[in-house]
Amino acid sequence: MTPEMKKKLLTRKFSSIEYMQELEHYMEQAIQGLIDALKYFDEHCQHIDMSTWQPAEKPEAWRDRALPNFNRILSSTRKAIDYAKQGDLSYIEGVTGSMQGLSKDMDVLSDRWVDYIPKDVAYAHGIPMGKARKIASNIWHTVGEYFEDGEIVDEEITGPIDEQDLLRYLQPGEQV
Repeated sequence: MTPEMKKKLLTRKFSSIEYMQELEHYMEQAIQGLIDALKYFDEHCQHIDMSTWQPAEKPEAWRDRALPNFNRILSSTRKAIDYAKQGDLSYIEGVTGSMQGLSKDMDVLSDRWVDYIPKDVAYAHGIPMGKARKIASNIWHTVGEYFEDGEIVDEEITGPIDEQDLLRYLQPGEQV
């Protein structure tokens, strides 16, 4: 596949409704994973002495700050997908742009409490959130035309590229 064709197909993929719905899916998983992790901590970690912990190190900070933020992002993503189905990509650009600043907003929160729960419980939030952030970045860079030359085909930036999967985005009469 030529770099030009790969760029064209990635642009279609990263701006597709299907890819936006993938973002929605991973956000749902990440939120449920966080809810489950907080519940696990509440049910199994009452013995942990948090008296010396800073407020941002406690699970309540995640419950009170992160979870509502994630739910708002998910709600906004759903609305943005509805607009995108009507041809308006400005809302999905806004939501995914907001996600670019999410880590900055979350810097004050510590995940110290996560050290006390099983890794698989923690990963049920962390892995889908990482995927959601990567997808959001790809969507934002694509619909806003923020990728610089060559970046869209750089797997270190966009994540792994499955050329076989990209063939789904060929239009009738196009060839690789």
